[in-house]
Amino acid sequence: MPRTKATFKALFPLGPRLQAGLLACLLGAVNATAAEPRLAFTLAHPGEVLFVRDERLAQLRRLEPGAREQLCGAQESTWPSYRARTTVRRVEGYGGDEKSEPFAWAVMRAAADAFGTGDGEAKAALVGLLRRWADGRALTKLEADDPASHYVVERTLLPTIVAYGLVVRDDPEVPAETRALIDDWLAGLVARTREYRIRLRSEDISARNNHAYLAASVLIAWGALVGDPGLVETAVAVYRRAIVDMRPDGSLPLETMRGARALWYQRHAIASLVTIAQIAEVQGIDLWDYRVGERDIHRAVQFLLDAIADPKLVWPYAQQNVNPGPSSNWLVQDLGFLKRRGHGRHYMAWAEIYMARFPEREESQRLASVLARFEPEFRPMIDEYSGGNTSCFFYRPTALAAPVNESSIR
Repeated sequence: MPRTKATFKALFPLGPRLQAGLLACLLGAVNATAAEPRLAFTLAHPGEVLFVRDERLAQLRRLEPGAREQLCGAQESTWPSYRARTTVRRVEGYGGDEKSEPFAWAVMRAAADAFGTGDGEAKAALVGLLRRWADGRALTKLEADDPASHYVVERTLLPTIVAYGLVVRDDPEVPAETRALIDDWLAGLVARTREYRIRLRSEDISARNNHAYLAASVLIAWGALVGDPGLVETAVAVYRRAIVDMRPDGSLPLETMRGARALWYQRHAIASLVTIAQIAEVQGIDLWDYRVGERDIHRAVQFLLDAIADPKLVWPYAQQNVNPGPSSNWLVQDLGFLKRRGHGRHYMAWAEIYMARFPEREESQRLASVLARFEPEFRPMIDEYSGGNTSCFFYRPTALAAPVNESSIR
């Protein structure tokens, strides 16, 4: 691994001890913490992440004429090229550095277009973006070693890993040198994510809330792509801990204490947990049915839907008003996640995964109904926390007993 070691050291100019620890993660030498149980499994589809590519392409080909383009196509006449953001800046107050968001948006759209429609310009744009950011050591420097900065990197990493694995990593038309450069860049970022998670104290909130779930989704995505069961195992343990921590009614304590954004963060956590469960299933691991008493992922979705219909259900938890965001009035829940955001993301993109996987469940019927009520033309749904354009990756017209009309796809 001489080239990998040299590239890693160039990308991450840290002290010798920390560099050695990160490199050990990169090479697969660091596994789950000793407290986590070992899981006896082999990966069913190493190299695949959110879904098996050939299976999804077959489904897309069965769609009505034009629907494939509407779901996956980006309709971009000229693809933008963003310079690499090497440093993640410290941001005071609510939120984090948003400078990598345009890159992530372009990557998500280009990947879906290249994969779903075969658009050559989208593929070239994606390869160019990834190479430019890898060559520019993007996101390798943190102005602050804090949860917000790591969170920014992880949010960008997930869709980037999905896009890279979907379109670029196995493509012989992409120069091997380019693929190796991107591979090493992403591997280094994932290694740092894992190292940070390992050294977090258990009492740190970000070790147990949506930050931990997002990081776990990154680890399982990379583990699935490169065939590393240790990374997958770590993410599975995080998912299981989330179910253990859940209240019997399906609410997540560290999310629903967030005042006016209690439901916002319940949904936020579900997005990452659904993504983890979906990637795990591709690799032959069933987390959908993992239960602790009556608590499981379905109960979490049910609570979200029930509280959207009747916000009083979340008030006893929301009144803690911990870091509530823009508003401190916990009696008025922010339901802005039910509509497409101004920057194009739809924070309910995870619902596309869930509805495709469980078309027969009442929760899926309710999700389709509430989404259509808030925004009739809610597709395509694209979001970092779910890995990209989930409408392109998962939507099937016959998935639900009462499917959304094709005319709602735009």
